[in-house]
Amino acid sequence: MKVVIFETVSKVIIIGVMAYALGFGYENMWLINEIDRGWARGEFVLMDVKFSVWPSLISILLIILYLILSVKLKPRKRADFLLKSGEFQEADERELSITNKATRASYVTLTSAAILAMAIMYFSTRFIYEYPAFPIYLIAGSIMASSIAYAIALCKEFSK
Repeated sequence: MKVVIFETVSKVIIIGVMAYALGFGYENMWLINEIDRGWARGEFVLMDVKFSVWPSLISILLIILYLILSVKLKPRKRADFLLKSGEFQEADERELSITNKATRASYVTLTSAAILAMAIMYFSTRFIYEYPAFPIYLIAGSIMASSIAYAIALCKEFSK
């Protein structure tokens, strides 16, 4: 169970940093497009555009650290971390049932969060114009909620 908690916390941190990196880059690209649109209309628009590679480098380093620690923490020290997550063996019926219930909870949470994110984007077009990377953060939040729901359901079912 500690492996599942580690993987969930790691994924939430990595997704958060990656969303920040992608959002940072997207906002700067959006500003550059605004400058181009202004020039097309014959306007001279002054904007401060900054690019930083640090959020991307930090997210890549966190992914590498996560992959290394994920292999080290698993009871079977095989390098199948890209295909399977968690610590359970699928041969045991109880563990298979627990994994199925956690996966179902994750799926329901992801579906609900995606529908909520679409509704938020539909009703807040002005907000999206002011914060152009907002949809990236909504998608990242949906993925984070799904990962957290999986871990909570798995821990809850495992402790029964």
